[in-house]
Amino acid sequence: MTVFLEAVHTVKPLTNTAFDTYVDWYGEVAVPAMERSGFDIVGAWKRTGGRMGQDVLLVRFESLAAFESASNALWKDAGLQKGLTSLREGLDVAEEIRLADGVPYATEERLRAALATPADGPRQYMQAVLQLTSGGEPRAYELLGKLADTLEASGALQLATAYQTRTGKRGELTDIWVAPGGAPPMAYEPGDPLAELVEPLREVAPEESIYYLNPLPYSPLQ
Repeated sequence: MTVFLEAVHTVKPLTNTAFDTYVDWYGEVAVPAMERSGFDIVGAWKRTGGRMGQDVLLVRFESLAAFESASNALWKDAGLQKGLTSLREGLDVAEEIRLADGVPYATEERLRAALATPADGPRQYMQAVLQLTSGGEPRAYELLGKLADTLEASGALQLATAYQTRTGKRGELTDIWVAPGGAPPMAYEPGDPLAELVEPLREVAPEESIYYLNPLPYSPLQ
């Protein structure tokens, strides 16, 4: 079973210059070290919404054993250890990690389509974090699969991948969406054309938070 690793880094000071320095370092030092160690990077984004100065890194592994093997190799990587010294000079980087499992409606075909979609430049992404009720997973998976089909058919959003926590807050489910037309309109509009799916979804996923994601240079999902 596919295992995902989600890492959120908070970079301080909260300035564009500090974040740029971090992104340059991560692309030059951390990403090559992870690739040498067996990390399959899916996406890396700057996150907007909530706390400032954050990125999101998403990595996948074939199994928990593969994750443990790659993690052990990473921390023995001489290039990473040498590079960490330079990172600590002038930056404060905090990391939060979670392990998660893939979910049925986030198929390999959907991820391949998102990875392969040509774009003139980086696309807009959206991260939806839902809190499921106890035992609500099967119904949530069914409804979210139908919602993904509907949104993809309309061209509004395209599901890239999704995963549910193995560690951290129980019952937390994350969807990563591509917004082909950019960020959706923010103006209030009454009514809900997706009420048939959204209203029953709220019975099993009563809470949801939305963040906007923009690809970093080393992200496979652009």
